[in-house]
Amino acid sequence: MMTLYYHRGACSTSNHFALEDAGVDYEAIEVHLDREDDPIAQKVRKLNPMGMTPVLVLADGEVLTQNAATLSYIADLAPEKALLPKLGTRARAQADSWMAFVASDLHPVIIEYIYKGFGKTDAEQARLIDFYEGRVARRLRVLEERLADQAFILGDDYSVIDGYALVVLNWSIPAGLSLDPYPNLRRYMERLEARPSIRKVREAEGTISW
Repeated sequence: MMTLYYHRGACSTSNHFALEDAGVDYEAIEVHLDREDDPIAQKVRKLNPMGMTPVLVLADGEVLTQNAATLSYIADLAPEKALLPKLGTRARAQADSWMAFVASDLHPVIIEYIYKGFGKTDAEQARLIDFYEGRVARRLRVLEERLADQAFILGDDYSVIDGYALVVLNWSIPAGLSLDPYPNLRRYMERLEARPSIRKVREAEGTISW
């Protein structure tokens, strides 16, 4: 059995979605890495020197980290569920491109958006707001256009990339980022939250305290 160490509301929750969708045996353990004397947090920091989740411990004890790797691994455990296209195909290369978009473009830029108002002077703050709003809008527009005529990032079928995107888009709440200009994104998030596997994980993890 695999063990997932996750932090509620963090990107590791997307691995919880993926494990549930894949239908594999797993245990999900919540970790609070900000608690120095918490034995679970201490264990996770040893498993991943970066001190971050997700940490996926395989049945033989091997450790996987980083969403792009863990989500792909989980998807490939259950090829019949088609949570990603088959390895070695052009469709898989396109999927890898979108996984990278979420991991390398969308994920860090929404986190960065939180710092938009940290200027020391009014002029510096205005410059930062303009800079970060431009960065995040450019990425959100890409996804908004992608979802204009299809239900999910890869087309008509859900993939583990969608679960990851949902988690990241939910960070708009603590970031104070309005998604009102992006109606396709809002409908997309509603569709995802209605999925039985995602509802089940939400109930298991509990309310997120931003």
